[in-house]
Amino acid sequence: MRKNNICVKTVLVTSFFVMVACNNNSNQGSEENGVKQLANDTIEITESSNLIGKLKTEKVTLSPYMATIKTTGEITPIPTEYAEIAAPLPGRVVKTHIHLGQVVKVGSPLFDIASSEYSEIAKEYIRTHSEMQQAERALNRVKDLYDNHVASSREVEEAQTAYNIARGEFNHALAVTKEYQINTENLIVGRPMTVKSPIQGKVLKNDIVIGEYLKEDAEAKVIIANLDKVWLKANISEKDAPLVSNIQHVDIRTVANNDSVLHGKIVYVGGMLDPDTRTLQTIIECDNRNGELMPNMYADLTLYQAEKDCIIIPKEAVLQSNEGRYVMRKVGERLYCRTYVTVHSSSDGRLIALDGLKVGDEIITKGVFYLAN
Repeated sequence: MRKNNICVKTVLVTSFFVMVACNNNSNQGSEENGVKQLANDTIEITESSNLIGKLKTEKVTLSPYMATIKTTGEITPIPTEYAEIAAPLPGRVVKTHIHLGQVVKVGSPLFDIASSEYSEIAKEYIRTHSEMQQAERALNRVKDLYDNHVASSREVEEAQTAYNIARGEFNHALAVTKEYQINTENLIVGRPMTVKSPIQGKVLKNDIVIGEYLKEDAEAKVIIANLDKVWLKANISEKDAPLVSNIQHVDIRTVANNDSVLHGKIVYVGGMLDPDTRTLQTIIECDNRNGELMPNMYADLTLYQAEKDCIIIPKEAVLQSNEGRYVMRKVGERLYCRTYVTVHSSSDGRLIALDGLKVGDEIITKGVFYLAN
């Protein structure tokens, strides 16, 4: 029995020394590391820590900065200054009035087609116009007789109804002529239909062939565009999207004119990202009266944000965790707190702190990687 008691005491004493040894080893490891983990993402650097000489802190200040975005864009005509013109009605081409490169005005004749459908539209317009005029004269005559107590009110109502019907048919025929842009002032049955330009601009395409029969669903034979101003459609990456709202001006360079810099302005910013490319569509308008930019060209774009005071910090000051990017902000003597920030890359390799820091905060700018764990 005594022997058993001695064994139990021996085990207890041994366990006690093992626990003490483990605690001593743990304390020694903490002191060697020189970092104590406190609550709320805060750490303390001990006085004896060998990290003190390896860490450098700086106070956060504001610096003037002009952010830039570099991307590419495709040159396109402005939609309201571009027209693809096909034959509005099936028919045979009998005359052309244009040539490539010609500048035309709104209403300028482009080509003539002989079309049976056009003749039917012309006949219907002339017929309904004539019948409406006759119905109007009959109505006026009956009203005059009624005022002289010769015609009855029933006859006036019948004449009014006939006029209303004739006017309705004429309005329908007039709407058809407007749909096909037919000039009704000198409309004569049997003449060919003249297709006219809906916009002012230059003829960029002319595939009209005399004698060719054009179907109603044929592709555009003439393209006219006014390229004094053009659009550049650019896709801004998701990370640069927040900067687009404050863009001041845009520089434009093309492969064909790399030494020449044109300038543009943003006229449209999309309201949502493209789900496939994760980009934001942006449209830039550029003066092109010198003709340097042509549709379907690609251009290199540099978008300049208006200069403003920003908090700029070195990349070395920022660490990455599963929760996001953060810096170590000084909150007391040898005390540092993990502070999450929203940053954007600058053109000179530094980071712009958009959120999380304010002027006067002091952060570790050198050696922070020692505290990454």
